[in-house]
Amino acid sequence: MPNEAVAPLVSVIIPCYNAQAYLAQAIESVLHQEAGMLEIIVVDDGSTDGSARVARGFGAAVRYEHQSNAGIAAARNRGVELSAGRYLAFLDADDLWPEGSLVLRLEMLRAHPGTACVFGAVEEFVSPELEQDTRSRTCLTHHAQPARLAGSMLIERDAFLRVGFFDPRLRVGETLDWVARAGDTGLAMRTGEAVVLRRRIHRDNTVTREKARQSDYLRALRATLARRRAGGALGADASDVLPGRETGTD
Repeated sequence: MPNEAVAPLVSVIIPCYNAQAYLAQAIESVLHQEAGMLEIIVVDDGSTDGSARVARGFGAAVRYEHQSNAGIAAARNRGVELSAGRYLAFLDADDLWPEGSLVLRLEMLRAHPGTACVFGAVEEFVSPELEQDTRSRTCLTHHAQPARLAGSMLIERDAFLRVGFFDPRLRVGETLDWVARAGDTGLAMRTGEAVVLRRRIHRDNTVTREKARQSDYLRALRATLARRRAGGALGADASDVLPGRETGTD
């Protein structure tokens, strides 16, 4: 771990699984941010393609870590364990941050003392390699929406650890579950309207690849409802933890 005297301001954690085609663009979108001292940690979740070569090709600008395939939640958690920054940010290996994304979120945190976690808006784009017939069948959100996704979040590291790690038992829905837990702990969160994440739509998005695990969304919701009922904090309304609205899907 870096010496505290030169610790980075933000640790950017990029989980990666067979993302050779997109990983370099994701890393470059982080390197183009103007937010002071950053560290970039790529956690390779058992890739069998050239993802390792891509990550290592950035040299000292990227810390590369390999683990056996355990899912995106476990990969993000490993990145947090390795991190040294005051703040944590996450970016999936197939997505991009637009210019100024990190500065916008840092400014939002600094403008609202007491807020420990901020999110921004997300816009979707169709990956250029998709054929026209596939594009025509793609369900795309045509306007940016505020969304509580991992890739749109910036959080104080200590605050993240108070909430706890992403649930590694969930292959999908892990961010929905984490946001719900954060809310239950009383974590001060704020969502802005500026676009901070460009979410790539392609053939192998996690929610497509993990279709057999879609029940994890229901599992996460049930766990939230049970936790809130046990604490006397929930009546019949669970709309704040359902996919959509401010809480998006992974």
